[in-house]
Amino acid sequence: MRGLGTLAGSVHAGRSMHRLFLVLALAACAGRPPPPHAASAPVHVQLVALNDFHGWLEPPTGTVRLADGTVPAGGGAWLAAHVARLRAEEPDTLVVGAGDLIGASPLPSALERDEPSISLMDALGLDVSSVGNHEFDEGVDELLRLQRGGCRADEPACKQGFAGARFSYLAANVFDRSGKTILPPTLVKKVGGATIGFVGVVLKETPSVVAPSGIAGLTFGDEADAVNAAVPGLRQAGADAIVVLIHQGGAQAPGSPPGDCRGLSGPLVEVAQRFRGVDVIVSGHTHQTYVCPDLGGALTTSAGAFGRFLTRIELEVDPVQHRVLSRRATQVPVTHDLAPDARAKSIVDRAVADAAPLANRRVGRLAATLGRSSNEAGESLLGDVVADAHLAATRKTGAAIAFTNPGGLRADLPSGDVTYAQTFAAQPFGNTLVTFTLSGAQVAALLEQQWLGSRPRILQPSANVTYAWSVAAPAGSKVVPGSLKVDGRALAPDARVRVTVNGFLGAGGDGFSVLTEGTERVGGPPDLEALVEYLRPTLDGAPLGRPSGPRITRTP
Repeated sequence: MRGLGTLAGSVHAGRSMHRLFLVLALAACAGRPPPPHAASAPVHVQLVALNDFHGWLEPPTGTVRLADGTVPAGGGAWLAAHVARLRAEEPDTLVVGAGDLIGASPLPSALERDEPSISLMDALGLDVSSVGNHEFDEGVDELLRLQRGGCRADEPACKQGFAGARFSYLAANVFDRSGKTILPPTLVKKVGGATIGFVGVVLKETPSVVAPSGIAGLTFGDEADAVNAAVPGLRQAGADAIVVLIHQGGAQAPGSPPGDCRGLSGPLVEVAQRFRGVDVIVSGHTHQTYVCPDLGGALTTSAGAFGRFLTRIELEVDPVQHRVLSRRATQVPVTHDLAPDARAKSIVDRAVADAAPLANRRVGRLAATLGRSSNEAGESLLGDVVADAHLAATRKTGAAIAFTNPGGLRADLPSGDVTYAQTFAAQPFGNTLVTFTLSGAQVAALLEQQWLGSRPRILQPSANVTYAWSVAAPAGSKVVPGSLKVDGRALAPDARVRVTVNGFLGAGGDGFSVLTEGTERVGGPPDLEALVEYLRPTLDGAPLGRPSGPRITRTP
C-alpha cells in the first residue's frame, strides 16, 4: 500500500508543479507585447491580360513594331498558344480582359453573333473581363445571352442554343431601371495561395458611342465612384490585391513604341487618379499598347487591339498582410513562331469555313489601298469613299451631302480585288442609312461639334463638301468663316440641305447632337450594302481610284 500511496502522491505533485509553471509562464507573457505576424513566403501570381479583341479570329492585316523589326502578330489560335506558354511558365495564372472582346467583328465571328469569339475566350482560359462599349452593340439582352447561354432572338425554332461564356463579365457601373447592376460588379479569385479581387467598369460615355437601341433602359455611372465603392467589399472578402478591369484608356505620345507610357494622355489618366486602394489597372478602348508603372498609385496596362499583344503582369503578394509586395508588366507580341493551339484553331477554322461562301465573294476592285489613317486635317481615303458611297445610295431620296464617322471604319481596304469579307471588316456594324433635312446653320454647328469632346472626331464628308478649320481657333469657332461649301458654293445659314448619315450618327452618336434635329427623315439601305453597290461597277470596269480631295483643309 505504501508503494501505491507514494505513486499517487507523485502524480499529484507533478500536476501541481505543471500548474505552477503554467501560471508563471502566463504571467511572464502578460508583460510582453504580442509577437509579430509570422513571416510568410510571398506568393507569385501572374495575370495575362488582353483587351479590344473585336472578334479577330484570323490574324489581322499589318504587323507590329518590335525593337528588332516588324512581324506579323495576332490570330485566335496563336493568341491561345501564347497564353498556354505563359501559363506553363507560371501555373498560378489568371487570364483577364478589359472589354470589347466582341463587337465590330470581322465576318467569321459576326456571322454567328460573336459566339465563336466567346468560345475562343473560353478555350484560352479567360477568367474574367469587364464589359466594353461594343459588348452592347446588339443590346443588353444579347450580351446577357452570350454570358448566360440561350437561343438567339431570331431563332424561334431553337431548342438549346449557345452554352454561354464560362468566364465572367463584370459591370460595376452599368445599372438597369431598378438601379441594379446588369452583371456582377466584382469577382474574387483564389490562385496559388493568394486572393485577387476584381472590379469591372466601362467608360461612362458609352451612351455617346453606342446606338440608343443597344442601351435602352440602362444608366452608366462614374467609373471611379463605382470602383471606390467596390474596393472595401473586396478587402473584406480577403483580397490581397485589387485589380480594376476598365474599358477606358489613354493615348500614347506619337511614335511611342509598344509599352511606352511617357506622355500618356486621355480620360484614363484623370479617372485613375481618383481610384483608392487599387494595385493594378488593366485598361482598353483606345487600342494603345502601354505599361505605366505608377498611374495614380497603380500599375496600369493596355494590350493594343485585335489580339496582337498580351500583357504579362507579375505580382508578388503577401497573403498574411494582404498586400502587394512588387509588381511588373511586359508586353508580349502574339507572334507566329509557336504552333497554333489545336482547340482554338478548330474554333477558328470552323467559323471561317462557315463564312467562306459569303466572305470570299468578290465585290469590286481598287487601284490603291483605302486606309483609315487620317491626314493632318482629319481626312482619310477610306472615309472619303464610304461617304461617297452613302451619298450615291441615297440620291434617290433627295440626299445632297453625306457624312460618316471615323469610328465606324474598322479596317483598311487593300488594293486589288476586294471581297465581301474585307468590306464587312471595314464596316461591320450593320447600320442603316438615314436621310433628313438640316439648315445650313445646323450643318455648320454639326462641324463645330467635332471638337467638343476630349479628342477631335472629324466626320468624313462626301466629295461635294469642302471646308477649312483653324488649329488656333477656340472650340465652337473652328470652321473658317465662309469656307463651308457644297458643290463649290458657300452654304448659306438659311439653306435647306438633305443630309445622309448612318443610323448611329443620326441618333446623336459620338456626341453629334445636331443630327437629332433633322426633319423629314427617310430610311435607306444598310451602310455595308451601299459600299458594296458603289464598288459593283468596278468588277467589270476600271478599278476604283483614289477619291477626290482634299475636302478638309487644316489652317494655322
